[in-house]
Amino acid sequence: MTQGGVSAHADDAPTAFVLLTGDELLEGRVRDTNGPYLSAGLREAGFEVAGLFVVPDDERTIAEAVRRIIADEPDLLVVSGGLGSTHDDVTLAAVAGATERPLARNDEAWSYVERAVRAVAARRHLDAEAILRQAEKVALLPAGARVIRPAGMAPGVDLEVGRTRIVVLPGVPHELETMWPDVLRTVETGRSPRVRLLRLHGVGETQVAPIVAAVPHEGVRVGITAGYGEVTVRLSADDETADTRAAELAAELSRALPVYSDDGRSVDELVADELVARGETLVVAESCSGGLLAGRLTDRPGSSAYFLGGVVSYADRVKREVLGVPDGLLRAHGAVSEPVAAAMAEGVRRLTGADRALAVTGIAGPDGGTAAKPVGLVFVAVADRAGTEVGRHLFPGDREAVRRQTVAAALHALRARLADAR
Repeated sequence: MTQGGVSAHADDAPTAFVLLTGDELLEGRVRDTNGPYLSAGLREAGFEVAGLFVVPDDERTIAEAVRRIIADEPDLLVVSGGLGSTHDDVTLAAVAGATERPLARNDEAWSYVERAVRAVAARRHLDAEAILRQAEKVALLPAGARVIRPAGMAPGVDLEVGRTRIVVLPGVPHELETMWPDVLRTVETGRSPRVRLLRLHGVGETQVAPIVAAVPHEGVRVGITAGYGEVTVRLSADDETADTRAAELAAELSRALPVYSDDGRSVDELVADELVARGETLVVAESCSGGLLAGRLTDRPGSSAYFLGGVVSYADRVKREVLGVPDGLLRAHGAVSEPVAAAMAEGVRRLTGADRALAVTGIAGPDGGTAAKPVGLVFVAVADRAGTEVGRHLFPGDREAVRRQTVAAALHALRARLADAR
């Protein structure tokens, strides 16, 4: 298989493909996290990820995808999903068909399945024997396959076909992520690339790409990803000479554009590290983001060391009665305004006694905009003992995009404020 006319063996890097199965992914009922997770892990292990594909829970389609991928003899194919006991779990049958290997009961796999089923049945007071009869297919593996210890009921599969190694893992994210480190330890290439990760805020890909094109970077693989007001540039080099060029490119990007992190740390990490180092606390007041800002802050383990909590003041009455925003400000300027954003931040800080406060208010859409205050208008306020600053933003996109950009802008406003206070 070729990608854009380039062979899967275009350079010396070992190549890998990722194949995800599941109707729920194709239909958009479930957001894929396995693809990015596997791709990142493979790249860190020294593989060039030559393709990522999603196919439905159809045995013929999965088998054809496997045949097409292994026809080019990549070093590794990782397949995810369809290892359970229901009628649509057909991945192992498809892999067996594609590799012309019969399915056979694997005793090691069955021991894992039986142990897991009996444990679940005991906890839930279920009929273990009935469940085991249904689960027999989980232990049917392609002949010659090795078993990967499961994190749930379904074991993984590891087999070699010619020069290609095929690894099949469950689609349940927490099971896959638990099993993946053990897999990685057995596929290390000994070719750990030198990786530089730069993060930018307030620019787009169109501003980054010309600089990358203008700076010689032979031997450096450049990956640019953008979303919700941020751009990440990944520079990967396989030897010292290429790493020198990567350093030169990184320096030029930092000189020309607002690179806020050149060591890979995200804005979430930078804010958390700075607050912990200062021994300071943070609180938030949210309107248009509806709790997304507090959610993102508490996504980080250990956030209780600095994050006190927040108020979702969606209604003006909550802004007045809980945060203490003066009714006169709301009537004179409206809820989406600089004075109200400032009053929200100051009010929630006063209410909780936090060292610092963030507040956001805006129009996420799709309705509610006017000529004077269009959809996407957002005010972000940062308050601390030194005073209050408010930033005005006009974000493009739909409701979700506006809300996510609002959260990112709030974190960056706090990051900048903390940097200024050093």
